[in-house]
Amino acid sequence: MNKEIITRLKTAGIENYIFEAKIIDEHIKKYNLDETAAEDILNRRETREPLQYILGEWEFYGDIYKLNKNCLIPRPETEFLTEYIIENAEKNAVVLDLCSGSGCITISALKRRKDMTGILIDISSGAVETSKINAEINGVFDRINFYCFDIIKEYENILDKIKDKIDIIVSNPPYLKKSEVEQIKAEKTELYHEPEAAFFGGGDGLDFYRFIIKNYSKAFKDNTVTIFECGINQSGDITEMFEKIGYSCDIICDYSKIERVVAGHKT
Repeated sequence: MNKEIITRLKTAGIENYIFEAKIIDEHIKKYNLDETAAEDILNRRETREPLQYILGEWEFYGDIYKLNKNCLIPRPETEFLTEYIIENAEKNAVVLDLCSGSGCITISALKRRKDMTGILIDISSGAVETSKINAEINGVFDRINFYCFDIIKEYENILDKIKDKIDIIVSNPPYLKKSEVEQIKAEKTELYHEPEAAFFGGGDGLDFYRFIIKNYSKAFKDNTVTIFECGINQSGDITEMFEKIGYSCDIICDYSKIERVVAGHKT
């Protein structure tokens, strides 16, 4: 491994500098990058721009996803949503992915479940276009419909468009509260480079959960399952929202034992 890369990342205060140095070194060799291109990667990373954006791709659930600043960066804990869909979806299920971003959750699920189809919706046209590229790369483009909508403001338009029966609603919605977003802006960490619309969930971070549970969860059929990723200490509030509409919940912890996935279904 290139020792200069390790030294520069360590000096820049990159926490996982050895891992990232390995990824950068492999990327340079894979694409046969010259010294100028390699230097550009290091310069950008030293300013705390996320490595995923710099490289333009990242791995999720063993699959490669193209990335840019229109999309939230896929994270390991989000793989639990994909796993839940693969293991629990009924045969020929239709998945509605709200705030779909790069499309990683549903695309990786459909790649392993050839019987399923999906509908991806995001407010960002750039994210929608990126998800189309990712669907092509991973061989599931012909089983997905893509839409650019604001899932709250254009809710009625969405229902008019979707004529399918929906078996699973999945969402990794914006869930950071106002104080957390203000801290990110002040500290200018890696998350500062990601699209604010993809992580700001209102004053308490729960705006999207409230709307989806109230307006989407019961809009299609009684046995539609709604699966969320949530932030730290949010699972209890989300479970209460589901209970108010007569749903019970499965809760799944991530690698750090944080309650990260809440799946609501009719009791």
